[in-house]
Amino acid sequence: MAHIEPVTTAPNLPLVPSREERILGYPVHPVTKAQAVRAVVDRAIEGGRGAYVCLTNVHTTVESRHLPELRAAAEEAFLSVPDGMPLVWILRRRGHVRTEKVTGIEYIPLVASAGRAAGLRHFFYGGAPGVAKEAARRLERLVPGVHVVGTGSPPFMPLEAWSVEDLQEEFRRTKPDILWVGLGAPKQELWMARMSRALDVPMMIGVGAGIDYLAEAKPAAPSVLRHVGLEWAFRLAVEPRRLWRRYLVGNWTFVWLLARERFAGSPSRRGKRATIPHGTAGPRDT
Repeated sequence: MAHIEPVTTAPNLPLVPSREERILGYPVHPVTKAQAVRAVVDRAIEGGRGAYVCLTNVHTTVESRHLPELRAAAEEAFLSVPDGMPLVWILRRRGHVRTEKVTGIEYIPLVASAGRAAGLRHFFYGGAPGVAKEAARRLERLVPGVHVVGTGSPPFMPLEAWSVEDLQEEFRRTKPDILWVGLGAPKQELWMARMSRALDVPMMIGVGAGIDYLAEAKPAAPSVLRHVGLEWAFRLAVEPRRLWRRYLVGNWTFVWLLARERFAGSPSRRGKRATIPHGTAGPRDT
C-alpha cells in the first residue's frame, strides 16, 4: 500500500506570498502545503470557473523552454506550486524558508479533508480505465465523509479530438467543485489552460500520476524519498523505459541551464502578483 501523509490540523499561517518567483523564467509560488490547501479550498468555495493549479517540477520547467504554450499555461494558473525538491531548495535559498514540496499523493487527501466541512464535491479525471474509480474509493476510505461525485478516464486519442461536450454534460449533471486531472505533464497543463473557460468547474488541479498512486495502480515513492530529493530515482527504477530521458537528460539540462543563467547574470526573478485570497485563517479541518 502506498504511503500517504496523515491529514493533520494546520495552525494559522502568514498570508500566501503576494508575488510568485521565477525559476528559469517559469513561475512558481513559494508556499507551504497548508497555504496551497487553503488557497484552493477557499477558491472552490467561492465558486466561479476557470481557476487551475499546476504542480511544477524540474520536468515542466525544462519543457517550457521549447513549449511556449506550457509557459503561457503556467502564467495563467491560479497557483503554480513546487512539486520537486530542487525547486523547493532554490526557493528556500532565496529566503522563502518555509516553502514545502506539494505532491499529488499528499495534496489530494489534504484538500479533500479541508473542504469536507464545506461539502466540496470532487471529480477524478485521468488514468487507465478503472483507475479513477479506484482512486475515488480509496479517498473515501482515507477521508470519511468526502463527496466524490464522479470519475472518468480520458480517451486514447490526441487532445484535440476529445469531446468537450461530453465533459460539459457530465459536469452539469455532477456539479463538481474540484476536478483532479491526472493526464501527465505537460499534457494536463495544456489541457487545463484550454478547458478553463469551457468547463463549469471552479477549480482544476493537475496531479499527474497522483491519481494512479492514490489508486495504487503504480507504486508511490516513500515519503522520506519524496522529501529529500530522491523521488526521481525511485520512479526511474520503477519505470526506466518511460522515464529515463525525463530524469537522466532533463535533470542535467536543468542543472546546466541554472549554471548558465547564474554566470550570465539573472534578470528579475519575481513575477506577477498572485491571485490568491488573502484570509488569515488556516485550512478547514486540515
